[in-house]
Amino acid sequence: MARTTGRVVEALPPVELERRYVYGGNTPSGWTAGAFRPNRRGVRRKVSTFNIILLLFGIGGAIVFYVNNILTINRLASEVGQLEAGYQKIEGINGALRSEVSNKSSLEHISTAANGQLGLRASQTQQLWFTIDRDKLKELGIASGESQ
Repeated sequence: MARTTGRVVEALPPVELERRYVYGGNTPSGWTAGAFRPNRRGVRRKVSTFNIILLLFGIGGAIVFYVNNILTINRLASEVGQLEAGYQKIEGINGALRSEVSNKSSLEHISTAANGQLGLRASQTQQLWFTIDRDKLKELGIASGESQ
């Protein structure tokens, strides 16, 4: 085939067929150098049906495991929320009890209850501190630390 560019004619090089010779180690007796084997598509290996089914089961198992993990996490998160709500409720009750205890243990509350319900009144005399002589207790036969 010739190609023309302007006035000059250029000739394309001849197309050569690629030659692939088949050689198995021994040269057959009728073999000529002109015999060649053309390129052909390689044989595609068939994928086993078992492998495909095994792959699908593996993918299905992974999906089930993933969904199970998501459901478990959601269940645990709701349980944590319920426990936190219970904890807040208990903290509120404890706070109310602490304030009630501090209110009832105050001197004003105790003195009004002692005066009103029991008829007790505050002492008008000064308190007197004294010490116990342990030797005297031994002479009297009273062991120290015993209550009568």
